[in-house]
Amino acid sequence: MNLLKRFAAVVLVAVMALSLVGCGDTAWIADIDGETVPSGLYIYYQAQGYGDALYQLYQQDNDTYMMSYLYYMNYGYIQRDIFDLTINDMTVKEYINDYALDMCKQNVAVNKLYDELGLELSEDEKALLDNQVRNAWSNAGSNWEKIGVSEESFKEAAYSSYKEQAVFDAYYEIGGLNGTTEEEIETYFADNYARIKYMTFTFAENMDDAVDSARKDEQLELANSYLDLANGGSDFDELIDQYNSYLESIAKAESDAETDGEDTADEESAETEETESTEETEPDEFANEVIISKDTKLPTEKFVSYVFNDCPVGEFTVIQDDTCFYLVQRLDILEREGLYEDYRDSILYELFDSDYTALINDRINGYDITVNNNAVKRYKVEKAYADVFED
Repeated sequence: MNLLKRFAAVVLVAVMALSLVGCGDTAWIADIDGETVPSGLYIYYQAQGYGDALYQLYQQDNDTYMMSYLYYMNYGYIQRDIFDLTINDMTVKEYINDYALDMCKQNVAVNKLYDELGLELSEDEKALLDNQVRNAWSNAGSNWEKIGVSEESFKEAAYSSYKEQAVFDAYYEIGGLNGTTEEEIETYFADNYARIKYMTFTFAENMDDAVDSARKDEQLELANSYLDLANGGSDFDELIDQYNSYLESIAKAESDAETDGEDTADEESAETEETESTEETEPDEFANEVIISKDTKLPTEKFVSYVFNDCPVGEFTVIQDDTCFYLVQRLDILEREGLYEDYRDSILYELFDSDYTALINDRINGYDITVNNNAVKRYKVEKAYADVFED
């Protein structure tokens, strides 16, 4: 996992404001095993919890929340009407607040484990961490301060993210207290991820459409013709390019028929620009490759299931989904140089995330915890969010 991965992602939503109206002593959010946690850290984790809530909604309904989640991850975009939706029988605002409080508890548990394991930051690590915090705060610190997050709380969140990784590695990396082997990580990667190239032959626009049997047979015949070419030794990337050009020609013919030849000059200019651009771009040998995991749902759950259960590595296979046929080439995922290294850290987390969560929860369950309800009532993410859009 990259240093400050979780921390850096949340900086994108620094513009999100939270309500600071309330009463009573609200400078602290909880006393956890003798550690007083400042409310600024809770507010920080509320912002992080928004992203997690949106991801959970996306998992529940890919089509409705896909773009919202992608915009959030890339631009910090916030969808204003989600707070009364539900995640596991909780409203989104309840989910976010529970998430934030739980992260405060985890912060204390991680700090204690880090110290007990005798872990320390090297001078180089400390310098790198401090530099990243300084740069992030200079870019977004004024926004965080407006919502009640001090630079000290901001820095604590960054350090906690780093310490979490260090504690995880101390337990589960090779040579750790409950460590694994490189072979186990590689095997998990090969069993749970697939490296593929594929072509799509659509015979219905959606599942509700009546299936045209003639169109279905036509598309199956077309898919099988490309299958024969691939099995006959034709380069699959060239076949994909050829097929894409074929689809583009059909789309262009349909568009020309609709416009009846209008804007011909503009089209010719666009074609010239496209040709020039193509000539300047070096080919990407992995351009048509896609890496999917067993738990992904794109392009469809059936597609993913077929790939892992019915597509042998090294072969071309035609599979049928609800609205289309696919011609799939499944490749050896370990043969692509550098790919395993790119995925290794996330694979390690997949292998031991449940063990790590159990370790942290076991620690938290043994703590005496006092929650400051005045602070919880004061920092209402949904009210502050509405205030921002009313301004």
